[in-house]
Amino acid sequence: MSEKRAVDKNGFLCSLSPKKNAYNIFLLSVAISAIIYAIIYLILGNGRFSDVFFIRCADFFMDFFNSIRDASQGSAVYTERGVIYPPMANLIYLALSRFTPSSYNDTAFDERYSWTAYFAPMMLVVLFACACAIVFFFIVYCANKTGTRISRFLFAFFAFFSVPVLYLVERGNIIMLSLIALMIYAFTYYSESRVKREIGLIALAFAFSIKLYPVVFGWLLISDKRYKDAIRCALYGLAMLVIPSFFFGGLTCFYQVFLNIFDFSTGSGSTLSVIMNFIKIPDIGQSIISLLVWAWVLICGTCFAFSAFIRPEKAYKTWALGLVTICCVPSLTSIYSWAFFIIPLIMLFNKQCGYARRDLTYMIMMTIPFVFLPFRITFHVSPNTVLIYVMTAVLSVFCVIDMLLDLKEYRINKKNA
Repeated sequence: MSEKRAVDKNGFLCSLSPKKNAYNIFLLSVAISAIIYAIIYLILGNGRFSDVFFIRCADFFMDFFNSIRDASQGSAVYTERGVIYPPMANLIYLALSRFTPSSYNDTAFDERYSWTAYFAPMMLVVLFACACAIVFFFIVYCANKTGTRISRFLFAFFAFFSVPVLYLVERGNIIMLSLIALMIYAFTYYSESRVKREIGLIALAFAFSIKLYPVVFGWLLISDKRYKDAIRCALYGLAMLVIPSFFFGGLTCFYQVFLNIFDFSTGSGSTLSVIMNFIKIPDIGQSIISLLVWAWVLICGTCFAFSAFIRPEKAYKTWALGLVTICCVPSLTSIYSWAFFIIPLIMLFNKQCGYARRDLTYMIMMTIPFVFLPFRITFHVSPNTVLIYVMTAVLSVFCVIDMLLDLKEYRINKKNA
């Protein structure tokens, strides 16, 4: 019996080798960085472990509670509070506001941190975080088709306990629901079950109704000539967009949403604008840089559109290109946005054939922002924040170059055929 256990143990340890299973590059990178991070802050103490989070948790869970306070105001959520979330997201927060005290929901902005004085909001935080963790873990575990049960369990565990996902949970941002819905769409896309594929279409529509930009992945349905599925998905999305609007003043609220989004993207909501103002770049310089950034977003988006047609068998590349295009948008570049890259990573891990050099490059680049980096540069900037900007630029350039190389190969093969 002891010999059998020894064999099983050695077999498990061997399965963790990156040479054996490529996804262990992710598993070991996140696990080792987390252990080192924990040891460093075990030595430092004094609650310093929160360095990796937004302003060291000084604004803990406020994407969640600010949204609850805003949505509880009804139509004023758009006209007075200037919220940019679509009606579905605000409808969810409006429902959640029924579980928090009215005395807190009606507080002024300066009193937003008073939620810790109430028991109901604290319990709501626990339930929301636990529910998201369970669903996320279950989807990642089931979607990963390679390795032993233990290694799949560890991968799902460290996928959740990685910097982007923990950062997302700490903010309490509704992107978590959009991420879960988009994972369901991605991992049911090729399902043989018609019911599962339909659930995937509904999930994509739901992800769109919360954050809008996941709609770009509906392009995959067009490229695969699944036109009927695309039409049904569009109808689901339209219904999920329009019906909740009647809780916030009707269809006229969309005009106000557009104005709020424009103000957010071009004003203080843009991190790029904040950085350029901080280093005192002249207005003309800021305009040129902004135009260059948006031009690059257009280039990445165009490559994404072509990618879906020329390399349908390499879905992970198309997903990576679509996600990095979204991250290149100045107002959408953030640590928690990188959590979406768990989708192309799992697709890459599930590759049946061997890994080419470019596959491994994708894997490493997408994995790097998931690791823990200790300490802090300033109160508002952490090493992981800088890393996201660097890797967004690097990965976007690599994705475009890789797309052009595949396009060249595609044209040569087509000409020879």
